[in-house]
Amino acid sequence: MFAKIRSLFSLIVIFTHRVYDNFYRVVMGMPTLKRCQITASLFLGSQYNLVGLRKMKALGITAIINMREHSVYSQAQYEGFSYLHLPTVDNTPPDIKVLVKGADFADLEIKKGGKVYIHCRQGLGRGPTMTIAYLLKTGLTFDDAFMLIKKVRTFINPRPSQIQRLKDLEKFYREQEKIKD
Repeated sequence: MFAKIRSLFSLIVIFTHRVYDNFYRVVMGMPTLKRCQITASLFLGSQYNLVGLRKMKALGITAIINMREHSVYSQAQYEGFSYLHLPTVDNTPPDIKVLVKGADFADLEIKKGGKVYIHCRQGLGRGPTMTIAYLLKTGLTFDDAFMLIKKVRTFINPRPSQIQRLKDLEKFYREQEKIKD
């Protein structure tokens, strides 16, 4: 009985976080830092608006990875940002080559001292998938990367196919490390 109550309470808290994140994003232009800053140089969130773009610039974000199927803003509005659009259908896993391309892009930008904002529409599946892909590249395990993100964005919800693709990517990176050694 206690376990069911605790589970229901957890669902209510997660739902509340998600609703607040969406409300804040619509009003303020991007998610709260509490719900989007994964590391000092890595941010994950939902689609921002033009106000959010200015806030990102003020935060020192230098690059954006867009996982949405369609780009919402024209390239001119990304002036000053490195920008990578990796169109991905909602609720589907990106190809491993796409994940590697995004992870390499984020890795290069962060190694240059930049900060990266990764997003999809809501920051629930495609964005977290790419963020985990980058963290896998840095050497984290899938479980550690997932928990790091889940600690910040409690309501992420990658689909089973996205999780499986990330586990395949984890194996790919492990094999690459063995080749180097």
